[in-house]
Amino acid sequence: MEYAELGRTGIKISRIGIGTWQWGSSSWGYGKEYTEEDLRQAFETAIEYGINFIDTAEMYGGGKSEELIGEFMEGRREEVIVASKVSPNHLTYRGVLKAFECSSIRLRTDYIDLYYVHWPNPLIPMKWTAKAFLELLEQGKIRAIGVSNFSLKRMIKFNELVGNQLAANQVEYNLLHREPEKDLLPYCLEHGITLVAYSPLAKGAVLGKYNEKSLPKDFWRRLSTIFTPVNMRRLRPLINTIKEIADNYGVKPVNVVLRYLIDKGAIPIIGVKRKSHVEDLVLTFDFNMTSDERKLLEEKLDSLRLVRWRAYPWVIKRVIKP
Repeated sequence: MEYAELGRTGIKISRIGIGTWQWGSSSWGYGKEYTEEDLRQAFETAIEYGINFIDTAEMYGGGKSEELIGEFMEGRREEVIVASKVSPNHLTYRGVLKAFECSSIRLRTDYIDLYYVHWPNPLIPMKWTAKAFLELLEQGKIRAIGVSNFSLKRMIKFNELVGNQLAANQVEYNLLHREPEKDLLPYCLEHGITLVAYSPLAKGAVLGKYNEKSLPKDFWRRLSTIFTPVNMRRLRPLINTIKEIADNYGVKPVNVVLRYLIDKGAIPIIGVKRKSHVEDLVLTFDFNMTSDERKLLEEKLDSLRLVRWRAYPWVIKRVIKP
C-alpha cells in the first residue's frame, strides 16, 4: 500500500480510499444485490490490505452508511481514518455542531478524522460554517477540515476563514471529467491541500463492462448521458487502450484508471460492495505506467467527443422504460 499526507496535518492516508455512498442505500441494491455481511467483509479486507481511508456522509443511506461503519470500526477505531460530511442544509453554526454530534453517535466515535462541508450553500454565510468547523477542530472533535464540491475561488475563501487549515477538497474527477486538472488540482498540489477524487471510475463507463448493446439497468446510470449507445460507441477506443495497458501488466482496467489519477496527485475513493472488489483495488500498487502509456491514454482522451444533448432522448426513454 502507498500512503500520502492528508493536507499538512501529518495524518497518513492510503492513496486509495473506500467510498460508501451505496452502503445502506436501497436505490443501489442494498439488501437485495448485496448485504451487510458483504460490506463487513469488504471493510475488513480493506483494513487488512492497508486501505485505511473510509469516506461517508450523514446523507448516505439516510445515515445508514455511518451506522454500518460505526459498527464495523468497533475494536479497531485507531486503524481507520474516517471522513464524513455535513449536508448543505446544516451549515449554520448550530447546524454544523448538531450534525457532527449525530454523525459521531452513528459512527460510535468521539472524533471524526476528516470532516467536510458536503456542498456549498450560498444561502448560508461561510463564516458561520467556518466558525463551527474551527471550534470542532480546536476541541479535538475533528482532526482535519475539508470541503467537497467547492470551486477554486470558493475553496480559497473558505480556507482563509479557517485560518489556512483546510486539508482537503473532494470533487468529481475521472477520465471523463478532467476539469480539476485545469486549475484546482495544480493549486491544491502547490498549497498542500489534498484533492480527493470521487466517481474516479466514471460510474464504470471506462472499464469495458458496458457497451452500446449492454447498458446498465440501475436507476443512477440510466440517468446519465454517458450510458447511451452513441456515447458507449465513442468510448470504445479509450476502453480498448485502457484494456491493452492493463493486459501488459496483468492487472485490470480499474487499476489503470486509478493509477492515472494517483500519478496526477489525487486520492481516489471507490465504492465497493464486496471483498472481491477490494482485492481488485490493491493491484493498483503492483505496477507503474510509463510516460508513453500515459501519453497514449491522454491522446485518446483529448480526441474523445461525447454527445450530450442528442443523448437525452435515450436517457428519457430508458428512465420511462428501463
